[in-house]
Amino acid sequence: MLPHLIEFYNNWTAKADNITGNSLSDVYDKFITHFIIYNNLYNQVPAQLVVRGVKLPNDLGDRKKATVCVVKYLGGAKIIDKLDCANKTQDIVNITQLIEAKRFHIKLKHGASQREEDEKILNKMSSVTKSEKAMGILEVIYHVRCNMFHGHKAIDEYQRDLVLPLADILKEINTLLNNELRNEINNHSVGRNLN
Repeated sequence: MLPHLIEFYNNWTAKADNITGNSLSDVYDKFITHFIIYNNLYNQVPAQLVVRGVKLPNDLGDRKKATVCVVKYLGGAKIIDKLDCANKTQDIVNITQLIEAKRFHIKLKHGASQREEDEKILNKMSSVTKSEKAMGILEVIYHVRCNMFHGHKAIDEYQRDLVLPLADILKEINTLLNNELRNEINNHSVGRNLN
């Protein structure tokens, strides 16, 4: 992996680890910091998929990089297994219940809930198929980030119930994605050097 990408990951991970407070502002800072790391990592994924011979969608926007490409790259099983090993399964169940109970609206259009879209995400998160479940989780993370950056909602204490577990889940996904990218990029570099 390129040295500047490693340095970026290490520096921002250290920033996230140094957010040790328990205020709602700290929770938001933790999520946003982990998303900044995630954004940097998932932008490396399309090039690696091309190296693997995977055809990319024509309309490869930010959302697809953060969801579809990451699931294609890592595989849903690897994502879900990593979250299970990190004891994040109950967090996923809790997040699913919050969305089911309509405590949070994930997919918004001009600030209005799109319940049908939230139902699609819920179906994915509840799926027994690991790739579908992983896709649902990544969609929640991505849309919550969009809602934070583009939303018009005040910050309220109840949001901790959603944002804190998502920050913890995102930290695990970042670790997994970073390790996979480092291994793959390093292996390709070694392969080129041996030829």
